[in-house]
Amino acid sequence: MKYSGLFLLFFSSFLFLNLAVLSSCSNQEETNQTNLSEPMFIQGGIYRAPLWNNPASIDPAYVQDQYGVSIVKQLFDGLVRFDHYLSILPALAETWQVKEEGKLYRFVLRKNAQFHNLDSVTSADVIFSIKRLLRSEPAPAVLPHLLKIVGAKEYRDGTKENVTGMVIKNKKVFTIRLQESYVPFLTALGMYQAAIVPEKEVTRLGNDFGKRPVGTGPFSFTSWEEGESIRLKRFKEYFAGPAFLDEIHYKIYSEKKVPVALADFQNNNLEEMYVHGNVKEKLANKKGLQWIHRPSLSLFFYGMNLRHPNLANLDLRKALSIAIDRQAFVNKVYKGQFEIARTILPPGMPGYNPLTKIDNNNPDLARKYLDQSFSHALENQPELEIVSAFKTPRVEQEMIMIKKFWSAIGIKVRIKYITGWEKFETYLRSDSVQIYRYAWFADMPDPDSFLYSLFASDSPTNFMNLKDENLDNMLSNARRIAGPVKRAKEYQKIEGTILKSAPLIPLFYMSVDRVYQSYVKSVKVSALGAHTMSLNQVWLDKSQQGN
Repeated sequence: MKYSGLFLLFFSSFLFLNLAVLSSCSNQEETNQTNLSEPMFIQGGIYRAPLWNNPASIDPAYVQDQYGVSIVKQLFDGLVRFDHYLSILPALAETWQVKEEGKLYRFVLRKNAQFHNLDSVTSADVIFSIKRLLRSEPAPAVLPHLLKIVGAKEYRDGTKENVTGMVIKNKKVFTIRLQESYVPFLTALGMYQAAIVPEKEVTRLGNDFGKRPVGTGPFSFTSWEEGESIRLKRFKEYFAGPAFLDEIHYKIYSEKKVPVALADFQNNNLEEMYVHGNVKEKLANKKGLQWIHRPSLSLFFYGMNLRHPNLANLDLRKALSIAIDRQAFVNKVYKGQFEIARTILPPGMPGYNPLTKIDNNNPDLARKYLDQSFSHALENQPELEIVSAFKTPRVEQEMIMIKKFWSAIGIKVRIKYITGWEKFETYLRSDSVQIYRYAWFADMPDPDSFLYSLFASDSPTNFMNLKDENLDNMLSNARRIAGPVKRAKEYQKIEGTILKSAPLIPLFYMSVDRVYQSYVKSVKVSALGAHTMSLNQVWLDKSQQGN
């Protein structure tokens, strides 16, 4: 197999990040090294995990929230996958070759790979899955990468009914030809949207596939009681060997029910728990818990709709960002849990540049920006609206602080809550949205996953409506650069260009914060987040329960 030069950059960039998991989480690997008499694993058991919202779908082509991603990672596989060091490894593709200077990919599928209906995974299923993504609406985040395939644009436009760049050689071998050398392509095939689905089942179930999915993953779908639970069971014929767990039960809470989830965890009715708010304080006296805190490739920010007349003024957008005291914000609302953000790309991401920083906590400078742009009193300016997908005491506290920061420079704010995730994202696509709270998690360990996905003119998640032809050209050119150092420098320039337009307010870099029961073994969380972790290697040693 051939790997692009980007692999080496990923490995070196993320090595220091992944060392955190060794120091912050005591797991069975350490125990096994010191006590060889203990079992390597125990088969069986039900793993119970919380979800903070009801997924809109668990069809990988249409999942756009981390709740659905958690389920998809158990049910489906792509051609390649990322391990917890973010290396690119084989999944359904046993081997691959990259030829013609990166323009041609030849894949060989595993002979023993099966869907949950026991049908063999074939080249036809792969081609079907990619073609399906090319015509999916709303467009999945992986789409811009797939459009690099020869004939993909014509197929999406409907001018052709075949993608000439994808050729089936036999049931287990196929090739994909790109228009040009494109470095992120192989990495993009590890994104969850690029999971392979069975043509027969998708055709049979139609729109119901998102409610009754059939994949190739270590667990198969059992049931979904909306707003209550999603249940999965072990797929014994999994190509990498059956999982240790018998079942996974996802219990669906809402953010308002954090105390209920916490009580369930304290009573050993959940195997894991998100750590935010006062959860850590509440669990401080419980012995034997396994805590994970590590950087993640993510960003919490306020996006601003540049197409809305209230936010068309560049100086206003700059003033809104500069007026916020991020450290006070994180300390008070999030108890100092996160690192404040003054860039878009998070630490550890290729292209991250700590020297490219926006101003922070400078209300005097913010007022100067406003004074030079508004000849009339700010009192006559309409209220700005912030929309949030959650309404919790923590979010309400956050809104109080933001109102305080902005009122100090004469800006009035009103808050709008849309607590259904599907309705929230529909609102983000409307012309009415002004400012929105959002957390972005990288789909793959590549700066393109941030800068293209959030800011390219044709990106389906460019809710800020930043339209810049020069920026689009820079993003396109960066994807063709093979040298990792040169490519990282280009993304630094791109980030600087975006920050000049001030389409968002970076607030803090998210971290992976989870706590696991003492008897949960083989937890391996990557910088992409705990919601991207497959549970096929996790096992339970209930003999340690209560220890």
